[in-house]
Amino acid sequence: MNNRIHALPLQLANQIAAGEVVERPASVLKELVENSIDAGATQIDIQIEGAGRQLIKVSDNGGGIHPDDLPLALSRHATSKINSSEQLSHIGSLGFRGEALPSIASVSRLTLASKQADQDCGWQLVSESEQPEPAAHPDGTSVSVAELFFNLPARRRFLRSDKTELQHLITTFNRLALSRFDIGFNGRFSDSHWLKLPALTDPAQHAQRISKICGQAFTRNASYLDQQFEDIRLHGWVGKRSAHRAQTDVQYFFINGRVIRDRIINHAVRQAYGDTLPAGRQPAYVLYLTLPLDRVDVNVHPTKHEVRFRDARLIHGLITRAVTEALDNEAAVPNIQDELPLAKVPEQVEERASNYQTQSVSKPLDVPQPAPVYRRPDEVLILHQRFGLIYSEEPQLIDLQAADQALRQAQFVRAVERGDLTSRPILVPMRLTLPSADLALLDQHQALLAQLALILEINADTVAIKRIPYLLSQVDLQQLAESVVNSLEKHGNDRAAMITTLSELIPLSPLTSQEQARQIIDALQHAPETMARWQQKLDPATLTGLFSN
Repeated sequence: MNNRIHALPLQLANQIAAGEVVERPASVLKELVENSIDAGATQIDIQIEGAGRQLIKVSDNGGGIHPDDLPLALSRHATSKINSSEQLSHIGSLGFRGEALPSIASVSRLTLASKQADQDCGWQLVSESEQPEPAAHPDGTSVSVAELFFNLPARRRFLRSDKTELQHLITTFNRLALSRFDIGFNGRFSDSHWLKLPALTDPAQHAQRISKICGQAFTRNASYLDQQFEDIRLHGWVGKRSAHRAQTDVQYFFINGRVIRDRIINHAVRQAYGDTLPAGRQPAYVLYLTLPLDRVDVNVHPTKHEVRFRDARLIHGLITRAVTEALDNEAAVPNIQDELPLAKVPEQVEERASNYQTQSVSKPLDVPQPAPVYRRPDEVLILHQRFGLIYSEEPQLIDLQAADQALRQAQFVRAVERGDLTSRPILVPMRLTLPSADLALLDQHQALLAQLALILEINADTVAIKRIPYLLSQVDLQQLAESVVNSLEKHGNDRAAMITTLSELIPLSPLTSQEQARQIIDALQHAPETMARWQQKLDPATLTGLFSN
C-alpha cells in the first residue's frame, strides 16, 4: 500500500462529495429545483422515470447559463451566487457552494442545456464531454440526470423500493412547491401520477395550494397566524390541538424561502402544543419565518437543511408564543368553523356531496324570499365550499358563505352597541411605516379607535397595532390600517362610519364541513331576514338537473 500523501483524482473527489449531497433521487430533485428558483424561474417542470433511478429532468424558464459558463457549471466550487467571504453572512440564494451539479454529474449521466434570452440558440453539455454544442432549446435551463449511481453499484443497492423513493420525490416536490407560491410547478412522477400547481400571485389564493398538498382536512382544521417582531415575521397555518396526526407528513417550516428541518424549531412548535398532544401524535403546520439574512447562518450543513440562529432563544420564544396564541384564540373564540357535536350526516348524503363538489349552479342566488318557518335540515350538501343544498320540506339553496359573513358582521355591530366588544393582543406587534399626516390622524382619533378595541402605539414615523377586535383576527393588518386611515380622512370622528368600515373588513370564510354548514343554518333561524336574503327555493326540475349532470 502506498502511504504517501497524494491528491485525489477529480472524479473521485466529486464522487466523495456526492456522498454528502446526493443521498437519493429526491436529493437530486431538491438541488436542481433550487437552482431553478435561484435562476429566477416562474415555471418549473419536472419529469421522473423509474422513481428517479432512470431519469430526473428539471426544466425552467429562468435566466439561463452563458455558453462559456456551461463547463464551469459542472466543475467544483464554481458558482454565480457569491463572490466574497463577506457574502457568507448574508446568503440570500438557496445554493451557493458550487458542489451540487459536479457531484451529481459524477454519479450519473448528466445533460445540461440552456439558453439566455439574448442568445440566438441554446447550448448543451454532456457530463462526459468538455465542450458545449449548439442545441434547440427555449429560454431557460434543463438538466437531465439519467442512470443515477450507474457507476456506483453499492450506492444503487442502498436505494429503497420504487414506491419509497417515489414518495420521497413527491415529498420533496411538495416542500419546494410550498416554499414559493409565485412559481408554477408541474410534476410528472409516472404515467398515472401528475401534479400541476399554477403560479399564485394573490396571497388570498395560497390556501388553494396548501389544500392541494396538505389536504382539505388540514385547511379545515387550521388557523392562520401572522406575527411580527421588529424585522422578524412569522406567518402560516397551524392545525388545531385536536387535529393531531400519526405522522410528521404535514410539518413544513421555511426560513427566508428555504426548506428547513431544525430541532430548535420543532421543539418550539411542539412546546406550544404542550400536553394537549397525546403520546405518539404529531402537530400539523405550514409556517414561514422571514428575518434579516445576517441573523441566520445557512452554511452549517452540506444539504442546507439545518441553520444556526444568531438569537436562537429569541426565535424559539417567538415561535412558541405565536403558535400558542393562535391555538388559544382558536379555543377561546368560537367561530363558525369550530366543529360542534351535531348529529352525524348520513353516509349516502356524504357520498352525494363528494360527487357534487365540482358542479355549478346557474340560477340567481340573491332573490329575496319570504322568511320560512325554521326546521332543522336533515341533510346538507356542500357545493363549491360556499353553498348549502338543504333537504327539508322542500329543497333550498343558501349562499352560506355570504350568510356567515353577514352574521359575523352583525355580531360585530351588536357587540359594539352593547359595549362588550372583545379584543385580542398582537403577540409581536406589527410596526407599519405611514406618512406623517396619517400618523397624526390616527393619533388624533385614538380614543375612538380604543372604543372599537383597536389599540395603537404611535412613534415618530411608525404605528404598531397592539390589539384588534377578535372578529378581525384574520384581517391583514396593513389593510386594516389603510382602511382606518381612509375612513378617518372621509368621515373624521364619525363612530358609525368607523363601525361600518371595520365590519366590512370581516372576510369570507370557505365552507369546509357539514358541521360548519349546519351551525350557520342554526344561526340563521335567529336572523330570518338574513336567511331570506341568501336563500332560494329549487323546483323539482332544477333539482333533478343538478344531479343528472
